[in-house]
Amino acid sequence: MTWRTIRIFLECFFGLLLIFWCCAMVLSRIGVGPLASDESGKEHTTVYITSSGIHTDLVVPLENEYINWPHELGLNDSLLTDSVYTHLAIGWGDKGFFLETEDWADLKVSVALKATFHLGSSAMHLVQRAEPDVSDKQTIRLSLSPKQYKALIAYVKGSFSKKDGEYQLIEKHTYGSRHYFFEANRSYGLMYTCNSWANSALKSCGQRACVWTAFKDGIYLQYEK
Repeated sequence: MTWRTIRIFLECFFGLLLIFWCCAMVLSRIGVGPLASDESGKEHTTVYITSSGIHTDLVVPLENEYINWPHELGLNDSLLTDSVYTHLAIGWGDKGFFLETEDWADLKVSVALKATFHLGSSAMHLVQRAEPDVSDKQTIRLSLSPKQYKALIAYVKGSFSKKDGEYQLIEKHTYGSRHYFFEANRSYGLMYTCNSWANSALKSCGQRACVWTAFKDGIYLQYEK
């Protein structure tokens, strides 16, 4: 390989990165959907968006009149009975990153490359947890009508990969007893990240979102967070 070939490759690579970054900065700042409101009612369901700073999750009640998530996913026998853990955090992401990278120090180059270029498979990560604290800057509170929550339920259920109509639980992982992993649809990459998934979830149930984002800021900017 000649130096000229290497130079052309590097120019194309960094050019594509620049285009990606510009698109991410512009499209994540264009809001779509209704502006956030404090509308609520007896039949409304309170859900949350939370973030670690990099990864974004949905947080929903374990169960209500519209769905019993533990029953739906076959988790009734493994749930903690502690009354504090009333909610379920639901996130989508790269399977290798979820299962092999519990800490940033554990990140492997092979996992990072697969996750960047849509070469790996994906997983759903669920955590039984307490209701989020709305005073936390990383927490967005939403009140969904029955129709909106049912739309969100359909979106989340559609993100799981099923085999013979059954959800595919991933049993081997090193996380604690409140964590559950399932096989998921689609593949993770620069153009579709965990934050893209969460942003699409907001669109699915008629909430404020951005045109497209790879990062959590695209969501939080819409809620002035």
